[in-house]
Amino acid sequence: MSIQIDDNTVAICMAAYNGKKYLAEQIDSILKQTYTNRILFIRDDGSSDGTIDLLREYRKQYPDRIILVENYSNGKNGAKNNFALILKYLKENYDFRYFMFSDQDDVWLPDKIEKTMRAMKEGEHNHTPSIVHTDLRVVDENLQILGESFIKYRALNPQVKDLSHLLAQNNATGCTMLWNKELNELISIDDDRVVMHDWWFILAACCFGQIIFLNDSTILYRQHGNNVVGATRVNTLSFIIKRLSGNNHVKDTLQKSVLQAEGFLDFYRDDLNEDMIHILEKYAGLYGHNKIVRVFTVLKGKYLKQGMVQIIGELMFI
Repeated sequence: MSIQIDDNTVAICMAAYNGKKYLAEQIDSILKQTYTNRILFIRDDGSSDGTIDLLREYRKQYPDRIILVENYSNGKNGAKNNFALILKYLKENYDFRYFMFSDQDDVWLPDKIEKTMRAMKEGEHNHTPSIVHTDLRVVDENLQILGESFIKYRALNPQVKDLSHLLAQNNATGCTMLWNKELNELISIDDDRVVMHDWWFILAACCFGQIIFLNDSTILYRQHGNNVVGATRVNTLSFIIKRLSGNNHVKDTLQKSVLQAEGFLDFYRDDLNEDMIHILEKYAGLYGHNKIVRVFTVLKGKYLKQGMVQIIGELMFI
């Protein structure tokens, strides 16, 4: 069946993997959105729990609203590459103007798309590459509220939009994002140095367009034992002890962020201005220096995370 799209149709990209337990609830929340001009594209990454059978049932029931991206690369690819394959499929087969990411285990509040699209329409001008992201409510597996604001839960500052800070820490959550065609055409997330798809999108929007934050929680962000990326409350005693006790997660994330900067520079160098190239080169070259020089470079260049505990951890383990 051919699908009808126009300049206001939103392509929603959902990466699925062994998500049957929560998947129906998430799909239903998308189908019940007040903004009805949207099509959900789902790619299963080789699930073994019956996810694909559930998806085919939904596809059969809603053939004009749900498209399964099947037989598009074999094997398990992971969340980032699963999203990359969906985006590749969309570029090769459709011409959408607006795009969103969706996790498989959350619940979208009914007016999520409507509110986010309104912010986009009010903010994008003259075909500027643009991305909108929002806050989230953190909930447990039974949707009981753990935190009204993910931004506060994680001690993030969405008003931080400069390249130096964003290289060190992303402050936008992929499942809240809406972006336009102009930004989408600039993006490729196939590089192995991309840490996560949403982080790469934010870096591209920072360099070539604009980042718009909608200060509203539009998703119930479900926390459970199998989250690929979860929400840990920062600035608690347990968080501080864990982050400052030599935890390898801090070192690993820092090293990956530096490699990502290198990959971003390699991919976009010809399109970046001199200041951006300088910022990226300094950060990408961090591990070519000793510890003292690394700390000095981070402080001077303001390659800093958000929140005092995170900054202290960064300076300790960089």
